[in-house]
Amino acid sequence: METGYKYRDALRLLFILQHGSHLLDVMDASGATRVFEGEKRLHAINFWVRNPDYLAEALLDQYDQTAEPDLLDEVKAIFDNEEPSVRLVKMLRWKRGAFENIEDALAVLSSRRLIHTAKVPISNGKFQHNFYVYPTAETFLREAIEDQPTLVWYRERVALTMRVAGDGSGYALKAEQYLNPEYKDTTLGAFIPSIQERVRKRLVEYLEVVA
Repeated sequence: METGYKYRDALRLLFILQHGSHLLDVMDASGATRVFEGEKRLHAINFWVRNPDYLAEALLDQYDQTAEPDLLDEVKAIFDNEEPSVRLVKMLRWKRGAFENIEDALAVLSSRRLIHTAKVPISNGKFQHNFYVYPTAETFLREAIEDQPTLVWYRERVALTMRVAGDGSGYALKAEQYLNPEYKDTTLGAFIPSIQERVRKRLVEYLEVVA
């Protein structure tokens, strides 16, 4: 199955990098003002955006902890809009979980001076890939939505996904996704399967309780 065209993938990643990043204390030498930390974290958030059924499961898990009623509304909307089918963009299971080759999409964004990447040292003596976001990214996304209002779905979906991801590290977010046996047990190199029927059943049970 086709996993997406590079420009669509680039746009999705840019929404994630913009809204999942934080402001730098000081603008870096290239002029970037925001940073998204960690490629593993990017893959984890990308997975939830591309797989609405797994996001719905994570939102229900959060509901278990917070009992925020709007979380049920969000999950219900995901299924009412048939997003686990119509918004699905499958991802492969690889050695460190859900994976997509994002090099082409990042090259598109870098060539338009929307982001740049850098390998930076971290406290354990290893390195991680960070993604530095230029102010032009915010302008580009705003104008894209003005030109094509349907693209607001990406902005809203990333915002919803960030309610689950928060400031969690890539390691922590991947660990949460591995709690789904369908994700964990997928053969390396195969597409991670849907869990929409199981999650839909769980949602119905929750709605019956609050009715």
